[in-house]
Order: sequence, then C-alpha cells, then structure tokens
Amino acid sequence: MTHDINISIRPDHTGIAARAVQHHHELRVATASDADDHARNLSRWNQEYDQFSAGVFSGRITELWLTKTQLFLESTNQVLHQSCAAWPGSLWFGIPIPNGQQAAMGSNQIPDVSVAVKRGGTEFKLVTPANFNILGIVIDEDTFAQYVQEVEHLDCYGLLGLREVLAVDLRAKREVCEALLRILSGTDAAPDRPALSLSPEMLQDRILMNLVPLLLTATSKEQRISSTLLNRERIVHEVRAYILENPGEDISIPDLCRRFHVSRRTLQYCFEEVVGMSPLNFLRTVRLNAVRRELFFKCQLGQVTEVAMSWGFRHLSQFASDYRKLFGMLPSDTLRASAANGHNVYR
Repeated sequence: MTHDINISIRPDHTGIAARAVQHHHELRVATASDADDHARNLSRWNQEYDQFSAGVFSGRITELWLTKTQLFLESTNQVLHQSCAAWPGSLWFGIPIPNGQQAAMGSNQIPDVSVAVKRGGTEFKLVTPANFNILGIVIDEDTFAQYVQEVEHLDCYGLLGLREVLAVDLRAKREVCEALLRILSGTDAAPDRPALSLSPEMLQDRILMNLVPLLLTATSKEQRISSTLLNRERIVHEVRAYILENPGEDISIPDLCRRFHVSRRTLQYCFEEVVGMSPLNFLRTVRLNAVRRELFFKCQLGQVTEVAMSWGFRHLSQFASDYRKLFGMLPSDTLRASAANGHNVYR
C-alpha cells in the first residue's frame, strides 16, 4: 500500500534568503522562476539546467548546511535536462521522493525504489520529470567512510560498490524521506528539543542514521544497459555540445549526419529514444535555453535581438513565439525578471 509524502516545510522556515541557525547550522530557502537561477541556488554545486517542457518555471530549494554535510530538498515543476557536479571531495546521494515518476541519470533509470550515488567533482547528466521532488545528501567522502566503518563496521566502498543507482526497499525509503523532511522542518527530535537545536555532529549522525540503513537494503542487482542505448546517448550529448560550440551557425540534419557519421534514420532514433523529440526540436530547444540563460545572466535591455541572432534565430517573430511557448513568457519578461533578481542593469 502506498501513501503520499508531505513535502511541505513548516512556515517558520519559508521565505528566507539565508538564515543562520544555532550551532553553526545554516538553513536557506530559495525560490526561482528561471531554471538556471534555480540551479545556482544550490550552494557549491556546478550546474546548468535546460527546460524541456512548456510553461513558466518554478523551483524551490530548502537547504541545510552542517560542517561537512549538505541536506536539501529540491522541487521543480518542468521537465529538465541537467548537467550537475557536487562539490569536490564529497559523495552525493540523490533520493527522489516516491510518487510513481521516474528520473534518469545518464543511461540509468531512477524509479521509486532507487537512490542515486555520485562522487563530487564529477559531472553527470540528470533528466527529471515535471513536478519532481528530490532529497539530496552531500557529505564529505572521508567523513562518510569513517561513519560507516565506526558505526556499521563496514567498508563504504564495499557497501556502495561501483553502482550509480541502488535499488532499495521502498517502504524503508519512504520512511527515510519523511525523516529527512522532518529534519529540514526542524521537527525531527523531542518536542522540547527541535532538531535544528542539535549540534552539527549530532545532526550529521541523525542524517546518516537514516541514510546508511537504507543503503544496506540495496540489492546487488544492476541495471542492464545496452550498448546501443549508450551509443545513442553519446551521440545526443555530442550533438548538444556541438550546438553550444557553434551558436550562430545554421545547422541542418545533413550537417549532423556528416559530422557524426550516422544516417538520418539513426539520428532520428537516437533523439526519439534518449530525449523523446526530433533532432530539429532538440536543436531549437537547446538554443532557446541558451538565449534564456544569456538574457537572464548577461544581457541588458534592448539586446534581445542581438542575442537571438547570435544563436541562429533569424526570424524574430517566430523566435518570440517559440520562446513564449517554451518558457511561458516573452524574452523581455526574462530581462525584467533578471533585473528584479539583481542580475542585469537597465539602461
């Protein structure tokens, strides 16, 4: 029997740009209406997000920092293709809140019964569905290894193996999600002693006391990934890199076939399987996201035409229509939102 997990955080911790909590904790709650602005709200991560579903973006991060541990809840409402890297020297554990949806990390699917694992400082690709909520635990790798050795008398690398997605017990995962959400809301302790009043060491132990037993439920079974899928993902990633490296060029399907030594049919299959759209739609979506990123972080009023042209959009009325269809706003609205967030200066 399944049940929904309440992901709401108590009101006394919402709407905070940054807040120092007792014992050198820091609790932050940040909201964003731009995918990359949201990506940058996650402290010490190196990230870039492309929005792939239509509509106005809404994102929220609730983040708790301890001395050597970062715990966060990330909520987003649109389909995203993410390039991510946690801070060097850490281990990231991604725990999607079970709701029947499925994310993917590279070629690995992340269903409800899964926990994703990645070493910090290493870039990885993450595709997340609309209305997605994920808990993240990022911890200093040596600190994690020491805890596993001292408390569980296990080698952490033997515990994790080489797998990047672990299949765990679903009931245990739901309980862990609820416990971590209580920590973020400050309620995971005795009524007379809120969780956020604990020392960083005690809070870190509380987080690991939930995480490690969950990892111990993992099966040894690994996902089987075909060489065909791996090759198709490689082609899609290389095409994206090529698009971004050649912003102003007119790129056609024959151009891509010649450059990547594939037939038109193979190219079509690659994109349909990996991203669920045609190569041309992918090209347009990646470039629209690049324009959005530049407008939000680098541009000033009056430069929309210049930026659009620099990314290969020659027909400005069609560009504006496509932009609004994808992001739910006009390019000028992005500029205004950027200015409101202090990224741009109007002239």
